[in-house]
Amino acid sequence: MLKQKMKRDIKNNLSQFITIFLMVAIGIMAYSGIEAYMDGMTETAKVFYEENNLQDMNVYGINFTENDLEKIKSIKNVKNAERKSSINATTDNDNTLLLNIIETNEISKFYVIDGEGFSNKDGVWLDNFYAIENNIKVGDTIKVNNDTKKVLGLINVPDHLYDTKDESELFPNRKTFGFAYVNKMDNVSYNYIMVDLEDTSKYNETKEEIEDSLSNVLAVIDIKDTASYKTYQGEIDEGKTYVGVFSGLFLLIALLSTLTTMTRVVQNQRTQIGTLKALGFSNKQILMHYIGYGFYISLIGAIAGLLLGYFFIGNVFINLEMSFFEVPNGKPLMNSVSYLVAALTVLAIIIVTIISVKNILKETPASCLQKKAPTQKSKNIKIKNDKISFSTRWNLRDVLRNKTRTILGIIGITCSAMLIVCALGMLNSMNYFIDLQFNKLYNFDYKLSLKNNLTEEELNSLKEKYGSATSKTYGIEIKGLDDNNLFVTDASDKVRFVDKKDKYMTLTNNEGIYITNKLGINENLKVGDTITWRLYGTDKYYTSTIVGMNKDPQNQNVTITREYLESLGIKYSPDTIYTNKTPEDDANIELSASVEELKKGMDNMLNTMKTMLVLIIGIAIILGTIIIYNIGILSLTEKTYQFATLKVLGFKDKQIRKIFIKQNSWIAIISIILGLPLGYALTSYLFKVAIEEHYDFGAHINIISYIIAAIGTYLITYIVSNILSKKIEKIDMVTSLKGNE
Repeated sequence: MLKQKMKRDIKNNLSQFITIFLMVAIGIMAYSGIEAYMDGMTETAKVFYEENNLQDMNVYGINFTENDLEKIKSIKNVKNAERKSSINATTDNDNTLLLNIIETNEISKFYVIDGEGFSNKDGVWLDNFYAIENNIKVGDTIKVNNDTKKVLGLINVPDHLYDTKDESELFPNRKTFGFAYVNKMDNVSYNYIMVDLEDTSKYNETKEEIEDSLSNVLAVIDIKDTASYKTYQGEIDEGKTYVGVFSGLFLLIALLSTLTTMTRVVQNQRTQIGTLKALGFSNKQILMHYIGYGFYISLIGAIAGLLLGYFFIGNVFINLEMSFFEVPNGKPLMNSVSYLVAALTVLAIIIVTIISVKNILKETPASCLQKKAPTQKSKNIKIKNDKISFSTRWNLRDVLRNKTRTILGIIGITCSAMLIVCALGMLNSMNYFIDLQFNKLYNFDYKLSLKNNLTEEELNSLKEKYGSATSKTYGIEIKGLDDNNLFVTDASDKVRFVDKKDKYMTLTNNEGIYITNKLGINENLKVGDTITWRLYGTDKYYTSTIVGMNKDPQNQNVTITREYLESLGIKYSPDTIYTNKTPEDDANIELSASVEELKKGMDNMLNTMKTMLVLIIGIAIILGTIIIYNIGILSLTEKTYQFATLKVLGFKDKQIRKIFIKQNSWIAIISIILGLPLGYALTSYLFKVAIEEHYDFGAHINIISYIIAAIGTYLITYIVSNILSKKIEKIDMVTSLKGNE
């Protein structure tokens, strides 16, 4: 009997149970999906690093000999070491390859996608992403510095997850730049030694031993400080913040709305509960019966959410990430926390159901058979009719009577509006960042990276052709701080600088250093402080005063003028020229980067980002729509008697519909007013907390984004309310009024 009753009740209240199912499913889907893709990224990289033996440190220097290699291998904590030479090489279609020359492949081993593994054969092992973009297959031949070589294999390598041509390129352009490996060649100058440690906790001691053992070491770099490793790990760290924010909000919205709905469903069953009590059913039987309502619907929703989270959100997001990073076998990973969250969601709904039913079960059967009279917790609003309309007064009274429903509705719609603003705001902020970086700071068309050790004559020849706007970048060690870069500018207005408010500034002080704002914040430094530093590969330390601070959106470093560098007795030998002239083939130019190409790379990243943001906006809109529908259904259910009374008093359906729509419109407007600034606050928070330390850009949201979020939220509310209001026409006045007797 109770099973038949449950089926009938679900059928009669299908829309409310569907909203419970959808909200649980969407909330769990958002949480478990984002969690699954983040855990998948972490585990995929961990397996790749371990199975392919990623090195623990890179020793960078000049012309490492076999004797140097043996000295490092003899150090107690060193498990193994290999030499490597990394240089930029030209290839077909004027593309560039980061060419790596190795002797063995026991450290940072190849993951072979196609072809054969490392051997002594004369050929090349090529970056799989680059090969795909340029339609290169195993067995094809390519040029490497004018030598024709056969492609022996297409590979991924654990220390090449994310390669860019230079520091000005934020997003890899795999069409024009990739990496390649060849086996040992004659007359090679090895500039790296990859080191595998026995105990990584003894990293600092081993680093000191290596620096003491070899005189030609310029720097010892922890693999965790390399661009490839840091960028991938930074993406994971950002995602962890998103898990806590986006998925947390989605789950909160869904849970609050579901609990409210379940409470109302049970309360509307009080006469049925009274009937069951009168027929002799025990309190336990009735309680278990109503627990089944919430349990089965929420359980099915939770299972659907877990499946959709893994196969939809998890797969979509991780595939997008794997289009950035060269990590094989990327797949989402569902951990125990997602199952626990799903179980707790179902449990919360069961607990609310139990509390609601028990409150009714405490009453006598006769009392339960009577509908509960509405409680008036506030005094009647006494305002003259000429100051406030009847519909407004009626809605105000209803809002005050049903504060919980109203507040939860405002919370849900506010969160939806906030998420839409945040998603659009993140896209606006990225576009602002691109404009700042490539249009304001970069006042040139091409950046030319020069060969090392150019003669004065060769350098002057390049300056005559391309202009004299130059710079030099050094790696430096700073006492008490992390290692960093020193940017020496002699670029005039080709490279521009801005302050923390993005206003142009000129570096005119030639008696000290400038640091970026975010570096100052991270290291607790300010103007007037001093730092002590030395260039990689030298022993002399310099103490410099911080004379100013500038903002750099993508690199947090130290900047000085050429005049200050030379005042320290250091010769200025530029490694970069900035020009508006299209570069020609020149043996003294190692790399040329076009600002337009850099912008295209960022556009690719933005297009991928848009896919993620569309998903977020889509989920927010769906949840918002369900919440509005849910509030409307509850409101209609609770006010059927009042609306029937209004009909008897002569109010037309059109007038009653306006009353109903007006209240939902109020809730939407209040939610929009709250949601827009909260959306900005959420965007700002994400950029401060989630973005990697070497980036510095905040929230910049366009007015149009606020307008879209506001109008979109209001329109959805109005459309859903208008559709629901049509149910008022179907209210049977006699049945509704008799049902309350």
